[in-house]
Amino acid sequence: MEAIRNGGLSFDALRRIIGVGTGNCKARRCRAKIEKMVKDYKESADFQVKKQSHPSHPLP
Repeated sequence: MEAIRNGGLSFDALRRIIGVGTGNCKARRCRAKIEKMVKDYKESADFQVKKQSHPSHPLP
C-alpha cells in the first residue's frame, strides 16, 4: 500500500517501482488483486484529499 500511496496508481507503475508481477506466473495470479487495491485506493477518502491542489500563487 505504501507504493500506491506514493504514486504507483497503475499496475505498470507498481511493476516499475516495486516489481509486482515479475514472479514465475508473470502476474496471472496477482494482477487482478493489485488492480483492485489501486481502484479501492483511488475511490478512498485518502486519495480524494491528496488529489486536491492548492493555488500556486496567493489569491488577491
